Amino acid sequence: MSSSFDPRPTMVEIAHLLYNRRLTNSAGGNISCRVGDRIYITPRELGSKHRWQLREEMVLVFDSDLNPIEGDPHLVSRESEMHFACYRRFPEINGVVHAHPQYLSIFAAAGEPLVPTNEYTEKFGTVEVVPALPSHSRELADGVVRALAPRRASLKTHGLGLILAWHGAVAVGRDLADAFDTLDRLEWSAHTLLMCRQLSLDLLDAWRGDPSGR
Repeated sequence: MSSSFDPRPTMVEIAHLLYNRRLTNSAGGNISCRVGDRIYITPRELGSKHRWQLREEMVLVFDSDLNPIEGDPHLVSRESEMHFACYRRFPEINGVVHAHPQYLSIFAAAGEPLVPTNEYTEKFGTVEVVPALPSHSRELADGVVRALAPRRASLKTHGLGLILAWHGAVAVGRDLADAFDTLDRLEWSAHTLLMCRQLSLDLLDAWRGDPSGR
């Protein structure tokens, strides 16, 4: 993606979609992207004070060394360490979405991984659980990086998601649209699995036996 591309209009669109589609709530969440040598990230309290009504001028901008370029750095999202850690560790990652999705949050509360439920989530494999770690902490950021590292090769072709125990979820991608697409698919997958359980369908056994379903 050209370094002259301004991602802020896309960030505004995705922020509104996250809230309207119940992919996050007023308790928190944050989005960011890297374009060229700049990192764009949402401010703190975007949910609790602004109901995810992000505007372009609210986005903070940092250089590759995390020096502030635009916006008050004291207003950066409290979960920024997680975003910055992903960018430092993985040049393949250029978009990060952290959220509290309605159905993935059930898996976060249970500390349970999510198996694929259909063809369009098979590529993600089993969505692993990052153990419960303090919000806004370096420990959580490091935990996310550790969980992503074994599947780094996948980032060349698609995004990846993680369940954050007792917290929510995070999705990363080749750009912000890729990260959003990943989160949206995994949220539908979480809902599908929960509904299958209501019908007593054991997709976990099916996935372990033959992920193609054949």
